[in-house]
Amino acid sequence: MMKKKPLYQTIYQQIKEDIQRGKYASGDQVPTEKELMDMYDVSRLTAKNAMNLLAEEGWIHRVSGKGSFVSEQAVEQANESEQRHARLIGLILAGFSDSYGTELLRTTVNELNRRGYHTILKISNESQELETQYLNELITLGVQGILILPVQAEFHNIALLKVTLSNFPIVLMDRKLSGLSVPYVGSNNHEIASQLTSKLLNSGHSKISVISHENLNNSSINDRIDGIKEAYMDNQVLLDNSLWLLDLETSYWNLTDTKVLENDFQKIYHKLKEKPEITCFFALDYLSGQILWYALHQIGKRIPEDYSLLSFDGPLQSFLSPSVSRVIQNQSEIGLHAVELLLQMVASGKTTYKEVIVDTSFMDNDSIRSLLP
Repeated sequence: MMKKKPLYQTIYQQIKEDIQRGKYASGDQVPTEKELMDMYDVSRLTAKNAMNLLAEEGWIHRVSGKGSFVSEQAVEQANESEQRHARLIGLILAGFSDSYGTELLRTTVNELNRRGYHTILKISNESQELETQYLNELITLGVQGILILPVQAEFHNIALLKVTLSNFPIVLMDRKLSGLSVPYVGSNNHEIASQLTSKLLNSGHSKISVISHENLNNSSINDRIDGIKEAYMDNQVLLDNSLWLLDLETSYWNLTDTKVLENDFQKIYHKLKEKPEITCFFALDYLSGQILWYALHQIGKRIPEDYSLLSFDGPLQSFLSPSVSRVIQNQSEIGLHAVELLLQMVASGKTTYKEVIVDTSFMDNDSIRSLLP
């Protein structure tokens, strides 16, 4: 059974909180022992113990025959505490890896720190349940705003919707909430996917297999798919999505599961056998591109001699991973713009919809071969 807190501690805590909230300013007189006895219906000893504890900790100073008064030190402590509390920003990431997210995290935290804010970081691991828990925790802690890379799921998180609709300062990074006007900073996924697909089509690659994971369901991936479809339409080339392979199961969460990886290899081999006309693979994410590269390598196929390959993201330089041509998102710019947008809303007290689209770059590592004579 939990032991009940002594009454004098309850009185002490209440007066301390009143000072912290500004009810009593420096030099103001706090209730006397007699007044506390009447207010809380306690003995003089209990009231005296509460006042003694406040004095010992420097919240008040006692003047014989006159009463107890709030000390300057107490007000300074309260102001410093309030300032620290007020300059908190919450950061929730669905996850991060060397492929994407590490630089976004580093830049965001460094920029908030440079501008005098403390960051409370939460990693939701693509779990809406954890995302909901962290949203509630951060708001309870009194953060002034939240930066979030939301989880990917079939339906929007109800807790996230409530926060956005309450006009609380929040900025989405990398992934949008479809159909909702929420401040957002991300990459030009649609545009770059369309441009690269047109480049492939103009190089003779009309039989392109788009490859990704079955659990990837977010606005960035959808924008890339829409961009690819748009390029086929603009170039008046018939799109055959039976060439596509969007159900790989290996993810960053189960990389050590060799059975799942082998199953993905077999899916790739089956697709190659079923669709021998494929000449090029467009991986919508870096891990899919890596899996495809290793699968082809195991059966003696070469890139770009046998198949062309391009993907998204990945480390700028890696001696341990296959180097393929790929789109590189400017994570630093996304982080800087997201911080700027959020702090503008915090300063103005207004939440206005704004979308910032950051340009990507293309790293050509000679994994695309032209089929034209």
